[in-house]
Amino acid sequence: MKKLLIPIAVVAVGASAYMYQQQSSDDNNVLSYVPSDTPLFTGQLTPFPIKDYIASSPHLIDPSDQAQIEALHDQETPSLHFLANLMKAYQDGLKDADLLVKTFGLADQVRGYFYTLGLLPVLKLEVANPQAIWDLLDQNEQETGFIHKEGKLKDVTYRIYPLTENNNGKSINLLVAQSNGILTITIEGDFVSEDLLAMALGLEKPSKSLADTTTISDIIEQHQFSDTSVGFINNIEIIKGLTSKNGNQLAQQLTELSEEEGQHPFEMLQTDVCKNELNSIAQNWPRTAFGYTQVDISKDESTLGFSAIIESKNQAILGALKALRGFIPNYTQNFENNVIATSIGLDVSQLSNSLTTILADLTTPSYQCAPLADIQYQIKASGQSLAMLGMGANMAAGVKGISAAIFDYSISENNDQAQLDSFDSLLAIHLDNPIAIFNSLKMFVPQLQQVELSDNGPAVSLNKLFPTPPELNLDAKLAIKGNHLVIYNGNKGLQEAEKLALEKLSANGIYQLSFDAKKILTPISDAAKLAGEIIPEEAMFLMDYDARMNITLDINDQGIRFDSIVNNKSPKK
Repeated sequence: MKKLLIPIAVVAVGASAYMYQQQSSDDNNVLSYVPSDTPLFTGQLTPFPIKDYIASSPHLIDPSDQAQIEALHDQETPSLHFLANLMKAYQDGLKDADLLVKTFGLADQVRGYFYTLGLLPVLKLEVANPQAIWDLLDQNEQETGFIHKEGKLKDVTYRIYPLTENNNGKSINLLVAQSNGILTITIEGDFVSEDLLAMALGLEKPSKSLADTTTISDIIEQHQFSDTSVGFINNIEIIKGLTSKNGNQLAQQLTELSEEEGQHPFEMLQTDVCKNELNSIAQNWPRTAFGYTQVDISKDESTLGFSAIIESKNQAILGALKALRGFIPNYTQNFENNVIATSIGLDVSQLSNSLTTILADLTTPSYQCAPLADIQYQIKASGQSLAMLGMGANMAAGVKGISAAIFDYSISENNDQAQLDSFDSLLAIHLDNPIAIFNSLKMFVPQLQQVELSDNGPAVSLNKLFPTPPELNLDAKLAIKGNHLVIYNGNKGLQEAEKLALEKLSANGIYQLSFDAKKILTPISDAAKLAGEIIPEEAMFLMDYDARMNITLDINDQGIRFDSIVNNKSPKK
């Protein structure tokens, strides 16, 4: 998890309104060199406390990463050895924050950016000690024999590392430059003109940049992001690049490459009909926006909230998806008190209507653009199956969701075998009329035919109806608690079922998952030790992973929204 979050944290986009306004007039502001039509942008415009974040995170060593590095070293290619050394330096830095900032010349807090100039990827990172980067690269060159060439554009000198050659024998190179405390990593190739390279190096500005727009502040306001982060994938500009020859920077580059290669892979999409239909779709699904919603970091503990929204202006599909929202109970959302919990919110009674609406929208009007028409044909072919699914769902009308959680469990060793000592858990189906659904269910399960349940009435022991092995030590109970048909085990399971009885059904979500990695793994590790078993190396690196995570999926007026919160605690705590 840390390996994923650190690059996101360093490179993930963010800008407070104050920083945005203050930096807009600064010639060194990176936003001034990012074209407003960039297909992709991420950045950390408010300094991220990288040193404290690493200190607060588990010190993970993934054996698979070690194997990848060793595999690169086994190759006889100097460039792969060079890459392996850099990977090793980065991995070592994940275990030691001081080492990371020293090796890569970073400050304790950093700002980073990743964006594209059409096709050209550009990574920029603030550095406090530029010489540290050169020293790292020099050392690796001496150890591997992968030597750079030197280039210069205006006042900026840069290093060129060969990556590969295309079919025409023309090379693609990695370019590394430093200027004004900013490290720039980009690509040099045939499609990279001198003007484009100058823009990537921060020597020339585009005619209209992100700094000239309110794109970043608008996204923050629209999606209630923290003012430390924001980012986007611009679907409109991507489609424009694919369906035109010179509509934007991306289109111009693709056209130049196609002419050089003598191939025209996007020619089919550049007909008037395809251009109009694809751009119409892009207008309905204009971009994916993402950023932080919470940033609380210290040396001892860190909490990061992150969101991504697939924006949509298609009110027919959004309305149909919102109608499907069901009930997400409180007990599944607290990762501090659970081992693992999940919930699916789904108003089953709306499934048929929603599927019909979505299917109708996707198949009307009939597209004339060949690739779109083919996709539409496949959707129509699946329409009958979707209709049958909707009809079948009518049998479960009144169901608003299903949820489950493990609150606590313990394992011990008994005669060299693992034994489940305790298992506090809860499974719940959320319904308008639990009694009616249960009575219908009895017709299909003979063991339940003599069981009578009432709202908040006495629970029934499932162990008497469906005996379980004694070594499992389970005594699950079946009951109805308000609008919830529940199966619980253990005291905590009972307590949460009683709390659930007080919750009224509401349409508050689609999906949720939360877990505590340490609570999941610790009992397993303890049982293995008691039994004298060896924990696989692939799992050992997770045993000290003191982290919790909550993930949700929901639909709102803006689009389809994914939210996550990750909490890490330092191994020292």
